[in-house]
Formats: sequence, structure tokens, C-alpha cells
Amino acid sequence: MTGTASTTALIPRLHLFELLDLDWYPRTLRDLGTDYLHTVSEKTGAFDAATDILARGLRASETPELLDLGSGGTGPLPRLCRRLESEHGLKPHVVLSDLYPTAHAARRAREHGVDYLERPVDATRVPPDLRGMRTLFNTMHHLRPEQVRRMLADAQERNVPFAAFEVMRRTPAGLLVMLPVPLMVWLFTPFIRPLTPLRLLLTYLVPVAPLASLWDGLVSALRAHRPEELRAMTASLAREGYTWEVGEVRKPGRPTVTYVLGLPDRPTR
Repeated sequence: MTGTASTTALIPRLHLFELLDLDWYPRTLRDLGTDYLHTVSEKTGAFDAATDILARGLRASETPELLDLGSGGTGPLPRLCRRLESEHGLKPHVVLSDLYPTAHAARRAREHGVDYLERPVDATRVPPDLRGMRTLFNTMHHLRPEQVRRMLADAQERNVPFAAFEVMRRTPAGLLVMLPVPLMVWLFTPFIRPLTPLRLLLTYLVPVAPLASLWDGLVSALRAHRPEELRAMTASLAREGYTWEVGEVRKPGRPTVTYVLGLPDRPTR
């Protein structure tokens, strides 16, 4: 066993609660968290390394539809769509969805030229009327292993391409990089729109937003699924006609992105 493997093995997966997962969590506070996550992914390009993986999935799809699950405050897809068009000549029709959709996230999505479903969509039980390639960004860690496996199995059963991406890592380094999150919230809040007096109050005077994001960030790292765990899940689903791939990609100056890619050999038409 290598030193890295033995170190990560010391950190068991703990499915503690995240504030953004709680049904009763106030909408105002939920928006503080999801808006921050969207702004960070848009400004830093944390998921830029996912572009080539997305392109492979879209080319294996029956339609140019791309259904994003667990989109939160919009996420990185508007930025990635620009990269898909400039680097691969692909222009998918993007539909964002979330278990807790918000009206202002829908408005932001439309400003970016993508659709946002204003009805709740559970990533583990995707309605049959929603077609196209399925994607998730920093969403898998919200799900327990059995839920992740069920979600993967459903995409395979529907014979649709699937791609999930995570920058959360269940390692000592993955936990340490969460510690500066309050500072990140303070730095990125001026770029969030709308920049309301309440947002400023709950960020700078009463630091609810920084502390809530720190808690959820630490819990997210403890919930993250390691690549070897994801490979075991996909191996258990293996069947002829559908191929699973688990890996890690990275661009210089960006975090490592863990991905799960599912590709049908022949899309259902």
C-alpha cells in the first residue's frame, strides 16, 4: 500500500449533514450558498478540465440535449458551454434542474442562454420525460453510495450518456483547502449578483454566509467518493452496450477534477 493510499484510508466517508441539503433551510440562506458556488465556478474555471469529457458524452448522445442535475445557483455549465462551442464546435441545448429550484437562479440561467426547470427534480429519480445527456457538478457527494449506484444504473438503463464531476476530495489536503473558504466568500461576494444589502449584512457584519460555506465545504470533503469507490460501483453495473470510465483530469492552475463517464455504444433513437 502506498503512502497516499494508506493516508486516505484513514479518512472514512462520513455522511454528515450539509445545510444546503436540509428541507427547512431558509431560502435566503440557501441562495447565499448556491450563489457563491456559482460565482466561484464561473470566475475561477474550476471545472474547465471537464470540457473534453463533456464533448465525448455529447457526441455519444441521441440529441443535443444536456440535462444538468443538482444545478443549484446555475453552476459551471454556462462557462463550459462557451468552451464546448469554441473548442469542439458543439452547442448543446442545456436544461438545468435542482431539487430546490429558485426563481432568481432561473433568471440567471436565462441570462446565460440556458433553460432552468422551475419544478423540483431529484437526481436519483429523473422523470422519464427529461431526455439527453445527464451531468452533475459537485453533486455526487450529496448522495450516499447506494443512491449514486442507483443514479448510475438508471442512466445506463435509459441508455443515455452520463457525466459527473467533483472537485471535492476526501484526503487531508482536500480538508485543508476548505479552511480558507470564509476568506473566499468575503473575496467573491462583490462579484455576486444581485448584491443586496442583506447579502452584505450576512457576509461581512454577521458572518453567516462564510461560516455556513465553511461547514458545508468540510462536510462535502468528508462525503466525497474516492475514485476507487466509484470504479467499484461502475464495475458492478458492467454490461455489454454501455461503457463506464472513472478518472481524474486537471488543467494548470485548476483543481483536480474526478469524473465518472458513462457512454452508450449506440444511443437509443
